[in-house]
Amino acid sequence: MSSTELMVPGVGQVVNLEDAGECALALDALRDLEYQLRMAKTELTRALVHASQQAGTKTLHLPGAKATISGGSETQYDADALIPALLASGMSPERVSEIVVETVTYKVSAVEAKRAAEANPVYAEIIDAHTTTVEKAFSVSVSLHT
Repeated sequence: MSSTELMVPGVGQVVNLEDAGECALALDALRDLEYQLRMAKTELTRALVHASQQAGTKTLHLPGAKATISGGSETQYDADALIPALLASGMSPERVSEIVVETVTYKVSAVEAKRAAEANPVYAEIIDAHTTTVEKAFSVSVSLHT
């Protein structure tokens, strides 16, 4: 195969990478296969979870394999509602702050950062020094004609 051809795994098709039509059809076939694999994976996971529940253990020791089940229910708390309720019940603010821990996150507004950089070269230098560019994967949507 030349560098302009690709053997599509799971589909068993050699695709000419310079033929957009072939690429689109192969991508659609690959996505269909991916969906089928995802569904099969979901069913197999369900079966193993059921087997672990029947056995009463999250680790299944099977012939030639060990399956460890993780996940399930997770406890989530409504921190915004919990704080005033605990304070109203008489709990001390110190104890409430031990239970509900404050976290702060920051996000840069790109629009405002650009405005500041355009207004002042010193700001521009600082903002530029604290900026990185991250490449994202390309995505392609394929619709087949029916």
